[in-house]
Amino acid sequence: WIATSFAMRHPEMLAGLVLSGGCTGMSEAGPDEREAFRVSREVPMDAGQVPADFAPAVVKVLAGPNASDETRRKLYESMAAIPAPTYRDALVCFTNPLEKFDFSRMTMPVLMMTGEYDRLAPPAEIRAVAGRIWDAAAQPDVQFEVITDAGHVCNVEQPAAYGRRLLDFLGRVSA
Repeated sequence: WIATSFAMRHPEMLAGLVLSGGCTGMSEAGPDEREAFRVSREVPMDAGQVPADFAPAVVKVLAGPNASDETRRKLYESMAAIPAPTYRDALVCFTNPLEKFDFSRMTMPVLMMTGEYDRLAPPAEIRAVAGRIWDAAAQPDVQFEVITDAGHVCNVEQPAAYGRRLLDFLGRVSA
């Protein structure tokens, strides 16, 4: 959603936009949903936990069902390394979006990727956003890809498949 926000504000600065594992953040969620999300993640921290303490539960949501132990370890280490104040600040930012997105401002080619098993940004949801960009943009150029056998962090779970699609897209927009 940060990249989408930048694209809305500065479309002239982008030759292309890659959105992976989500694209609108909580900008389309209602106030009650955003607050419930924020509170559910702040409760453990208010009880004295740090991201390393609840990282195992987060990894269960992020990882696809066939993620290797090595991939799960990488996801855990990434989550565990986040300082508690940084996590809290990110949570406040994520649950207080500054804008709703006007997809008519998408003037650049867009590649949207999500994992087959992504529970946070499921393929149907991302496909629907791709359709909305297609419908709203003056000259739509949207490519939607599902990364097979991956969860939310599809670039970590399936780096080769992810990399191929990314390089194909970059080759097209830099030509």
